[in-house]
Amino acid sequence: MKYLMAALLFGMTAARPQGGGGHLIENPLRDIPKWVRNEFSAQHLDKKYSMLFGLFPHCLRGDFNGDHRKDACVEIQETASGKLGIAIFHAKRAQALFVPVTVLGAGRPAGRAGDDFKWVEVWSVFDRARAQNAKIPDMEGDAIRLEKRRGKSGLLYWDGRRYNWYPLNK
Repeated sequence: MKYLMAALLFGMTAARPQGGGGHLIENPLRDIPKWVRNEFSAQHLDKKYSMLFGLFPHCLRGDFNGDHRKDACVEIQETASGKLGIAIFHAKRAQALFVPVTVLGAGRPAGRAGDDFKWVEVWSVFDRARAQNAKIPDMEGDAIRLEKRRGKSGLLYWDGRRYNWYPLNK
C-alpha cells in the first residue's frame, strides 16, 4: 500500500510542469485589433514608432472623435527619441481610402500633457456621458484618461478640430 501511495505521489509531482507553473506567455499583439495592426504597417508608422505594451489594457476602444464609430488607441514610442505617446486610430468611414491616425506625445506636443508620456502609469476610457456630468467643455466623444498614481492626471479629448488636454487635478 505504501508503494502505491509513493508511486501516486511521485506521478503527481513528476507530471507537474517545472518553473512558472507551465503557463504560456501571452502575446500582447492579440489584444490589438487586426485592422489597427494592418494600418500601423500600411501607413508606415512602424518606420518611426514602435508599438509598446506597458499600459494595460494594451488597446483602448471608444468613440474618441464623436462620429459614433469605435476607434482604438495604442501606446507607442518614437524610435529616434525614445519618447512615449499614443496613436489613435479613428474608425474608417465607408468610402474613405485610409484610416485617420493621430499621434499624441511621442515627440509631438499634446498641451500640458507634454510630448513624452513616460509619466503615464494608468490609462482608461472616460466616456462622454461621464464627461458631460463633469462639465468638460467642447468634448465631442469619449476621452482618454491618463494618470500617474498620486500625481498628474487628465483627459485627452476631441473638441471637433483637435485633441486637447483637460487636467483633472489642478
